[in-house]
Amino acid sequence: MLNETRPPRTMKAWVAFGAGRLNDVLQLKTDWPTPPPPRAGEIMIRVSYVSINPGDAKMIVKPIPFRKTAIAGMDFVGEVIQLGPSAPTSASDLRLGMIVAGTIPMINILRGVGSLAEYLVVPAHAVVEKPIGLQEGAAAGLLGIVGQTSIVLLRAANLREGDKVLLNGASGGVGCVLIQMLHGMGVHVTGVCSSKNESLVRRLGAEEVVDYTAHDDLYEHLSSLVTSPESRPFDAIIDCVGDDRLYYRSPGYLKVDGTYHSIERGPFGFITQFKFNHWPVLFGGIPRTYSGVFSNPAGSSAREVVNWFKKDCIKEVPIDSIFQMDDALKAFDALATKRTVGKILIRVRRETREDGA
Repeated sequence: MLNETRPPRTMKAWVAFGAGRLNDVLQLKTDWPTPPPPRAGEIMIRVSYVSINPGDAKMIVKPIPFRKTAIAGMDFVGEVIQLGPSAPTSASDLRLGMIVAGTIPMINILRGVGSLAEYLVVPAHAVVEKPIGLQEGAAAGLLGIVGQTSIVLLRAANLREGDKVLLNGASGGVGCVLIQMLHGMGVHVTGVCSSKNESLVRRLGAEEVVDYTAHDDLYEHLSSLVTSPESRPFDAIIDCVGDDRLYYRSPGYLKVDGTYHSIERGPFGFITQFKFNHWPVLFGGIPRTYSGVFSNPAGSSAREVVNWFKKDCIKEVPIDSIFQMDDALKAFDALATKRTVGKILIRVRRETREDGA
């Protein structure tokens, strides 16, 4: 039986001092205080990899009342090294040495807790065990924001076998996972991406691909795809990019009772949803339902992703690049280009079990 590991008093962490652009406020600290031992219902994790998301930067840019410092990052994978007094300890739950992944709960993020550090304390309910067959780095990408957002999107869209979906941002982090889930459901997916990523998007399960760079008027082209006698409008549109014009022009290619789902406005999506859905058509409103989808981090969502993986519906977790801990700012710069394919990882621990450590 493994014994609890006592971590050092200080650790390496990327810490934001105040709010602002990452390059202005984020600093690598090599002597940041290690979190105190986990309390009841918590666990301590030695972090191996962090998967970064656009939301990481947004949580640093926006000022949070009473928060002076914050560790960056939300997604993680790593080894359980300490269990709080009442954390689950049965063989089917958490145990020392288990490799777990997940996303830090929003309440903890607002308090300045982040994953881009060598050690992390989170609620036990926020994590899920890494399934056999999924590499440790890929687990940070799949079981974090990307996978959990895909689950929430599936719930919101309520799709059935045979439905047609337009997926904007098909080669991004969420897109790469969501395509595979939709394909596993028997949903017909048309993915929007650049031509260089077409082969990947088709391999993941898209039946059709639209190259957004090949058309002077993308929206007119989409309308032309659904007007032929053998075709029909889309049952739903899922926008992982944040292209409002795709919604404004949607009556040309989205069913009258179809829904446009967007993830780009995060927790404030309900404001846009209210505006779009209640603005009269007479005054320029769009006669299609808009749904702002926000994925509140939850271990229950991560467990649903694991079930999809175990059913062999998720066969691939595309990784764009892996950066070392000291190069985290370069990783965020790469993410900001919005031209990455799949997930960007930051390797926190120099050696992991996959390296034979």
